[in-house]
Amino acid sequence: MLRHYQNSPRSKRNFKSKRKKSGPWWTNARLYSVAEDQQEEITETPSGANSGRMDRGLIAFTLCLIAIGVLMVYSSSHLLSSRHYDGYSYRYLQIHIIACTIGLVGMFMASYVPYRFYAKYANLLLILSFVGLLLVFVPSLSVSVQGAEGGRFKRWINIGLPINFQPVEFAKIALVIHVANFISRNPERMRSLFNGVLPNILIVTAAFGLVVSQPDFGSAFLLALTVCIVLFIGGMRIWHVLMLAGAGGGLLSLIVIRDSYKLKRIMDYLAMLKSPDAANYHLTRSLDALEGGGLLGMGIDSSLQKISRLPYPHTDFIFAVLGEEFGFIGTVTVTLVFMLFIWRGFHIARHASDLFGSLLATGITTLIGLQTFINIGVVTGLLPTKGITLPFISYGGSSIVLSLVSVGILLNISKGSNQQIG
Repeated sequence: MLRHYQNSPRSKRNFKSKRKKSGPWWTNARLYSVAEDQQEEITETPSGANSGRMDRGLIAFTLCLIAIGVLMVYSSSHLLSSRHYDGYSYRYLQIHIIACTIGLVGMFMASYVPYRFYAKYANLLLILSFVGLLLVFVPSLSVSVQGAEGGRFKRWINIGLPINFQPVEFAKIALVIHVANFISRNPERMRSLFNGVLPNILIVTAAFGLVVSQPDFGSAFLLALTVCIVLFIGGMRIWHVLMLAGAGGGLLSLIVIRDSYKLKRIMDYLAMLKSPDAANYHLTRSLDALEGGGLLGMGIDSSLQKISRLPYPHTDFIFAVLGEEFGFIGTVTVTLVFMLFIWRGFHIARHASDLFGSLLATGITTLIGLQTFINIGVVTGLLPTKGITLPFISYGGSSIVLSLVSVGILLNISKGSNQQIG
């Protein structure tokens, strides 16, 4: 959709010439000229940028999803909260509302920060993301959680608040910013494997390894796939894509084969494709919930599967609870709202005023869209079981906050559109 941008007249105006500007090593201050004798800094706002109106459709769809999320977190978690917190039914809801409030404030603030600010500090944000991914392995800072299969996960950092910080959520945004900035500085480099593609792949591979080590294979896969899509849209050659797909497939196969837990999930999924009766416990409970909801659902807070049957009813499988309580109509409605959200995100990307904004909006929208597709795919049995939350709706602190801040960045990009976004 956007690969034609780098050959367009608008791109040629923005990237006709460049020279390096002195400054801190961790910034990316570059000067780009609109004419040969006229230069402007990348962090400056071009004429007309940020003077338009924010995308109201994107705001409406986001607030709608947040409202649904608050309702579903209460419905799916109050019994679990009562069991874990001595009869207090609102613990998870309370933390979720705090996260939503912080996220909405962050969204509002990010919508007024010129998005080119992130290009200037792309290297710094990337370094901070790697520092965060390393801090989860520091015993005095990390939060270790017992998994359902007996393993322990180190994915969070204790920051002294009810909400523990999950560095991978920040890393997703930082990597998208880095790749968008890398491509926009010199789009022609993406035609080269060693000068354009490989440097980004090495960074993504390092982040992938750190996230898998937590372990969090689902987030690592989502992060890597999103970055690869942005690289492709940014001009990566088809044969580079095929080569990376082969190498990535081999790496994923090796990881799965060496991990009996992941291998079992894949084998269960393949067995389910041959015979629906062979579905594993997670998927069986999820499908039972969706089937029990019927067309119109059983009503709010009437789910039976969430009572000690459905695993993670307030996070990974909250969509199944929604289906049981609001039926087929409810799941289709929520899916439609997500599709409209994604449509607005790509619409903003298509009409962004420069290549960096276009790629940044594409990356953010792709990240949220893929996460939505994976979660719903797992709940409905289209994909193997994997722990991926549903954006804006599942219970979570870092995910909610960073997702809303990302929406704020999208809104700022929409304000600088070269044409009215309708």
